[in-house]
Amino acid sequence: MPILPPRGLIGALVTPLDNECNIDKPGLKSLLEYTIENLHGVLIGAGDIGEGFVLSDRKRVELIKAGMEMVNGRIPLFLNITGDTEARTEENIAHVERIKGELDYKGDIFLSDCPLWYHSNKDLPDLYVEFGRLTPLPFVLYNNPYLIIELQAHLKRKNIRTNVLKKLSKNEQIVGIMHVGELRRAMNYTRAVRDRRDFRIYDGNELDFLGNPSLDGVVAKGANILPREWRAITESSINPKEMLKDDPTYYTNLWKAGQMLKFLHEAYMPNPTAIIKLALKLMGKIGSSVVAEDTPAITPDQESRIYNLLLEHGLI
Repeated sequence: MPILPPRGLIGALVTPLDNECNIDKPGLKSLLEYTIENLHGVLIGAGDIGEGFVLSDRKRVELIKAGMEMVNGRIPLFLNITGDTEARTEENIAHVERIKGELDYKGDIFLSDCPLWYHSNKDLPDLYVEFGRLTPLPFVLYNNPYLIIELQAHLKRKNIRTNVLKKLSKNEQIVGIMHVGELRRAMNYTRAVRDRRDFRIYDGNELDFLGNPSLDGVVAKGANILPREWRAITESSINPKEMLKDDPTYYTNLWKAGQMLKFLHEAYMPNPTAIIKLALKLMGKIGSSVVAEDTPAITPDQESRIYNLLLEHGLI
């Protein structure tokens, strides 16, 4: 029986790069040490915020290894293994297995995969049966129609179909899904997997979570900047009975945290990777705000806005 992913805050981290566009390992370590104690799980090398889809194969392997070495089993580790093709994805699975063996890694690992990046809905359940022959590690699906639209491919569907997810959920090695998109689809997904009470459905839309939180948790880009505030909001949503509601300042502080997260979200969403990297550099958490070649660069207006917001909230 595969291990279960955690409920709560999954921090989707940026990938720090140095001035030569190589993996900045000191920067990654600094970022992990800044965030890790407030996260229930960490996602490294995500296709969008972690630039996993634009980094070279060599750099992705280097990132996977560095992530394992630095997390060192302290919290559940989600690794993006999505490749441009089914074969490339299989290679990434093999890399994870090899590195896990070399490091004798004992912590929980979940393989995060965005299957529509390289595969249609057709025969998707069969694909994961094949993947299951390559690894015993559990899979967490990633559904992001906005990413798929960027492919400009002639796909009939930009989302994993609800009836396909229902079939996928019969595979016990698939333990959850990170969903970015409409709330209505999330509700349909919930109904589709109702026979799997332990199947996690993470909200990948931060603003939706702040307004209408799911019970399983959130995958948050903003946790790079404000991990403690994201933790407070997440725990108040998934464990409301355990919160100190008799504390007279509890609701006030929670409201203030939520407002700050919304303001920051509005500031970084036009160009999340570049803006969050600059914010972290200004805060002294990473040494460089360099982005990969195919990642949009920050604009002067975006730079000015995030700088002023960080200054206003005392973060720099």
